[in-house]
Amino acid sequence: MKKTDPRTLYVNALDALLKDEIAKVVLTRDFELLKEIARLAEQDAPISMAMTDPSLYSSWRSAVTRYHLSGWTEMTPERVSDVCKNLNE
Repeated sequence: MKKTDPRTLYVNALDALLKDEIAKVVLTRDFELLKEIARLAEQDAPISMAMTDPSLYSSWRSAVTRYHLSGWTEMTPERVSDVCKNLNE
């Protein structure tokens, strides 16, 4: 797994989640980014963001809903790590 700056990883993951580009990330086999997308979806949008940036909060919540409705619910950070580990064996 390559190491990416945490801030860049967060921004790229949130961008992919908001644009519903998870399948593209899967196809590129960027497991680091995929794990971060799964983490963001699992943790959901921070409730404090509803007051500080309501537009982003609403978009993030909608993206998480799409994530689950598209069948990605079982893709957790732990499962992405397991798949990555199994591929490296």
